[in-house]
Amino acid sequence: ISIGNYTFWDCDSLTSIEIPNSVTSIGYSAFDGCSSLTSIEIPNSVTSIGNWAFDGCSSLTSIEIPKSLTSIGDFAFYDCNNLTSINYNGTIAQWNAISKDSSIFRGIKATYIQCIDGRVDI
Repeated sequence: ISIGNYTFWDCDSLTSIEIPNSVTSIGYSAFDGCSSLTSIEIPNSVTSIGNWAFDGCSSLTSIEIPKSLTSIGDFAFYDCNNLTSINYNGTIAQWNAISKDSSIFRGIKATYIQCIDGRVDI
């Protein structure tokens, strides 16, 4: 099951969401522009996050990323300008193995990703 492209696009009244364990992917711009979103739980069932998925979620301050992820799309957390805490539930080696590029966290305040065995600078 996927949260489809643009599902919650520009839903500025959405403040939190708990994604069910049946979801395996988050689509392109699924939460793009959800400027009031302060909390999101991404379950271990999610293996991919699409391009621009959380772009502009300016109220998001922290995120827990599951170790089940195999890919994170370009600009996935772009302009989440209050994002200060990023926790990854896997090792540095597992983080480095995820398909992604340097644009995923552009425009945020956090300077590193906390893994279970150390930090990865952004």
